[in-house]
Amino acid sequence: MNKKTFSIRRFEKSDLNEVIQLLNLSFKRQFWPEWWNWKYKINPAGFWGEKGDIWIAENMNKVVGHLAVIPVKIKLGAKTVTVAQPVDAATHLDYRGLGIFKTLLKKICSEAQNRYYFLFGFPNEFSYRPLQRLGWKTFGIVEFLKFLNYDRALRSFVNNSLVVWSGKMALRALHASRHVSSSLHLKKYTGGPVEIQKVENFPDEIDDFWKQARSEYETIIERTATFLNWRFSKCFGDYQIYIARSIEERNIVGYLVLKKTETRNALNIVDMLALLGEDKCVLNLIDTAITIGKNEGLDLIHCRLPPWHKYARILYKLGFNRLGRTLRWLKMYQYRLVVYPLREEDKIPGMHEWFYTLADTDDV
Repeated sequence: MNKKTFSIRRFEKSDLNEVIQLLNLSFKRQFWPEWWNWKYKINPAGFWGEKGDIWIAENMNKVVGHLAVIPVKIKLGAKTVTVAQPVDAATHLDYRGLGIFKTLLKKICSEAQNRYYFLFGFPNEFSYRPLQRLGWKTFGIVEFLKFLNYDRALRSFVNNSLVVWSGKMALRALHASRHVSSSLHLKKYTGGPVEIQKVENFPDEIDDFWKQARSEYETIIERTATFLNWRFSKCFGDYQIYIARSIEERNIVGYLVLKKTETRNALNIVDMLALLGEDKCVLNLIDTAITIGKNEGLDLIHCRLPPWHKYARILYKLGFNRLGRTLRWLKMYQYRLVVYPLREEDKIPGMHEWFYTLADTDDV
């Protein structure tokens, strides 16, 4: 078989070590068999058949490409449906440029027709164009940043002293123009006092919280205790989990998940949710993240939320900046939500009302 050719087939259990080796070569983080078992086999949304929805490309019995989808339960209007997210796309360095990713993606889209309602993802700049060309629908998303150290944070994006100085002045002026004290915020918003506690895992009673919270949303990934404890397992990353309880009622009214990113010396608000009317809880959760960031000498706090949601307005008033214009100014890639319908109807309702966070991605 010529080096410039490849074939694709479904994953076999005997491929596991080669797949993990390929992923380790392709990404800046480590993978291991226990991680694979966690992500694929014990995913609470299921594992299709004996082999899963996992495909590989091979050349001369060598694994040179990999792409999989994992199922996700999502609330879509009044019903809960199973959708799927492409994950862990990898092509061996010596075999790039041959169309392996595109071929695997086409196969997965074809094979997934009868199993999922639609496919979705938040692709990086290398994956986005092939997805777009294959007909995936694009929806813009918004990132929020709070600068705790302007100089160091801006230099992590661009290494130009004049641009850094100009950016710092502009951001300081913007912050000053809309600065409002925390005490004024607390007077404006609804909700009672809360107690925030750091925990190792989500308690079972988070299911009662979720039953109340989900009714507010048209489109949102199902956040049951089983899903949250799987998603934020130690197999995936080093997460900090905080539960907010009503001081008066002692019930859970909100939660927060944080994770540090060493490459940018930043703190990610990976997930955050509160009951309807618990605005003060949201303020306290965000203040918790800001305090941790300052105490640990971090430069940035990063959050991803839809701009139409009330949380986005709260973030803005607490000094967070929307990244759209900033990213265009720095000529940096802007992440997008992409969706591929798998049913006869071409239009999927509720996409513009998707409540997304960084937890909806598979790599944060």
